[in-house]
Amino acid sequence: MPTLRHIAITVVEDTQGAYRWRLIELDEAGWRVLREQPRPVRSYKAAMAAGLLQLQGMIDDLDVGPVEEEAEATPGAKKGPSFGFGFGLPALD
Repeated sequence: MPTLRHIAITVVEDTQGAYRWRLIELDEAGWRVLREQPRPVRSYKAAMAAGLLQLQGMIDDLDVGPVEEEAEATPGAKKGPSFGFGFGLPALD
């Protein structure tokens, strides 16, 4: 059975009204930043939605979740441009 990775999305406010997402992962040493949004956006909602899209893009099969890299992908994996976390896509500022 593949091991799930412990990945979280957080949104930081660089300056007032300037938000960006970060994907962080928990490992033996603690939390580390995997990826972060290069440029801020104007709303928390837009940053969170963009972060969820990034996380979704890292997952080969959304029914299984993010698994350790050494695990093989499941045949017929669901990967693509669809947004499967239940949030509507916001208009990015």
